[in-house]
Amino acid sequence: MKRLVLLLVLFSLLLSAAACGLNPAPEPLQVTLLRVGKADAIILRYAGKTMVIDTGESDDGKDLCRALSSLGSEQVDVLLITHFDKDHVGGAATLCRKMAVGRVLLPDYVGDNTETAAFLAALAARDLVPERLRESVSFSLGDCEVLVEPPEDYEAAGKAGSDNNLSLITTVQHGKLRLVFAGDAEKQRLRQWLKTDSALPCDFLKLPHHGVYNAALPQLLRQLQPAVTVICDSDKNTAEDSTLQALEAAGTRVYETKDGTVTVLSDGKRQEISQN
Repeated sequence: MKRLVLLLVLFSLLLSAAACGLNPAPEPLQVTLLRVGKADAIILRYAGKTMVIDTGESDDGKDLCRALSSLGSEQVDVLLITHFDKDHVGGAATLCRKMAVGRVLLPDYVGDNTETAAFLAALAARDLVPERLRESVSFSLGDCEVLVEPPEDYEAAGKAGSDNNLSLITTVQHGKLRLVFAGDAEKQRLRQWLKTDSALPCDFLKLPHHGVYNAALPQLLRQLQPAVTVICDSDKNTAEDSTLQALEAAGTRVYETKDGTVTVLSDGKRQEISQN
């Protein structure tokens, strides 16, 4: 009975707002970090537009497509692959075969695994030509401003011995809120990025490299001061204790996808986090 009364009150308020010519509250930015094990599969949805950052492993492609459909996404407007490790590019071939994809942003180096080959073949079959980033790009997703930054020097970053240091780093500005998605960047890449003008305090951080500790992590946390940090990990491959200790010392609220899919809702002034 109480629920019915509340619904009637809400309906009356909506009718009153319509009668007064008022618009309903704008749609929030929704960020969904899927529980796909030690892998990244992230959906950003705003104002009818959809952006995907990484696609998990090969077996995660179907789950990613189902998640997109459940959110009402009929197509992916922007697909961004941070780097070509199998736990980031693995589901991309399935995504490109099953859903319409618009703009595709990739780092500018050669991925040499079967998952990358399958993805590039799926792009070619759809006549999709990816953008290989040598320079930063910025664009709008509704009212959100998105900045995608490649390594300053791919060759130097590659000498660090890991594709992780070739990761694209993405910043999303929604109103007053700033969200940072750091791919799998390790210390060399993070230290280079932290010298840029875009490495500013943020409200949300997708921690790089699934909670593996690196020596640049304390500096990253000091400089970004994230209110919320999400780690994409699994029960089998959990975040390292030293990483969790650094996060605790930084005073950031931590979520791990091993405990369930994480959803972030932003109205541009504040963010709400849920997990299931």
